[in-house]
Amino acid sequence: MRSPLNGLSSLPSKRKQKGAVAIIFGLTAVVLLSMGGLVLDMGHLYIAKAELQNAADAAALAGARRLDETAAGITNARNDAIAIAALNSYDFATPVTITAANTEFSANPGGPWVSYATALGSPAGMTFVRVDSGARTLPTYLMSVAGIYSVSTFGAAVAGRFVNNVTPIGVCAIDLNRGGTRPTTPVSADNELTEFGFRRGVGYNVFELGPLGGPSNPYLLNPINVYPGAGAPSTCAPANSSANTTAPFICSGTSAVLVTTPGTVYGNSGLSAGKIQAALNSRFDNYGGPSVCIPALAPPDANRRPYPCTTGANCDTTATIPASLPNTWMDPGSTTTPNSRQTFNLNPAGFSSLDDYGVLWSYSRAVKAVGTSPNATAGASFTPADWTKLYPTPYALSAETTYPGGLTGTTESPYLEPSGSNYFLPPINPGVAKRRVLNLAIANCSAVSGSGACTVIPILGIGRFFMQVPANLAGSPQKLEVEFAGLIEPVPVSEIKLYR
Repeated sequence: MRSPLNGLSSLPSKRKQKGAVAIIFGLTAVVLLSMGGLVLDMGHLYIAKAELQNAADAAALAGARRLDETAAGITNARNDAIAIAALNSYDFATPVTITAANTEFSANPGGPWVSYATALGSPAGMTFVRVDSGARTLPTYLMSVAGIYSVSTFGAAVAGRFVNNVTPIGVCAIDLNRGGTRPTTPVSADNELTEFGFRRGVGYNVFELGPLGGPSNPYLLNPINVYPGAGAPSTCAPANSSANTTAPFICSGTSAVLVTTPGTVYGNSGLSAGKIQAALNSRFDNYGGPSVCIPALAPPDANRRPYPCTTGANCDTTATIPASLPNTWMDPGSTTTPNSRQTFNLNPAGFSSLDDYGVLWSYSRAVKAVGTSPNATAGASFTPADWTKLYPTPYALSAETTYPGGLTGTTESPYLEPSGSNYFLPPINPGVAKRRVLNLAIANCSAVSGSGACTVIPILGIGRFFMQVPANLAGSPQKLEVEFAGLIEPVPVSEIKLYR
């Protein structure tokens, strides 16, 4: 028979087990509540962070639109940033309030940043604004069980534009006269427009302009530091004229070097192969090797068809061009149609060879000048009846009468043809029209002062130059073959973008 004492002896053991379960449940509850806090409170923090970031983005974009390099623009940017931020809320219903202390300004999206008061005193070059929402503290719900009673977050954004839409390369002017007459042999009353010695529709290798009348060593421009004489707060940083710094700007074709022309910039002599060549050739859908270009930000041209010369003394005789392409009439080595190396009647004094001109009319054509003042502007295009005045050597007139002969449309040049053998789509990345048109600074190279990475370069104007073929900066001679397409006045500005 079972003894009554046997049943009683088990009671303390069960009570001990009940106590252990309570302790375990208590410990587990803390862990569960803490884990729940991570989900609930961190989710709350994430939403507030997104709300503050949206407010900062909107405020920065609103402020950037008012920056015009004046003191009034700085004030307008501050006021608009504050006002737009207040239209946003965080933590579901709390207005985002900021002050002037939350806005800073710079000439570069990477800084250095200055306060509102400093920018107000020196507004030149200040085209970027940074907006900080300020740190915002949020109470926790479940994480307080673990001793965490509050968390904080913030939003910050940078918006603005580079001062100009200019690729940071300086090309030497052929001559310093912007007048409307040709260098020699004027064309009756229909003078051909020349702009700093450049003729529209004519190809040039910017490394071989010397025989045409002046220095020809192109410059790599500092894309960040505005020359102090323009009232900018920065001075020259030598590293900013290096290939590493300038290559991304050459990819995008933007810089912050000029407010107006004529002006002055910092620069470094010589364009090197490697990153600079790769950055230029991104226009031809080349992103291999040392390229730092990103196709989404620096897309190729929609038409990557090259337009080389193939039969002249300095032409690329190895270039492969389909027989169907109408290359004869624009090749400087041609002898049957007007060509830029053999038939131009504009020899400067003492200049016996025209072998430094390149391919004709791949992008645009010659135009008449209006007036003879330094500010002469382009007028009407020349007609076939003018060709004997422009190009006195005999040629096949029929080719010019139907210019651009053999093409499929009514456009002014092979490049602008929408299809056919003159139109090569990029094989990989989507293209953008006219990416091969570079806005380059035209420099007075005879007045350059200093040397090295902070050389001081006077800039006469901004020219449009069409890349006819990919750059070859590793060859001898180096080649950047471009066709001149006219001056740009005033200096083109870039679009406003959001940076973080």
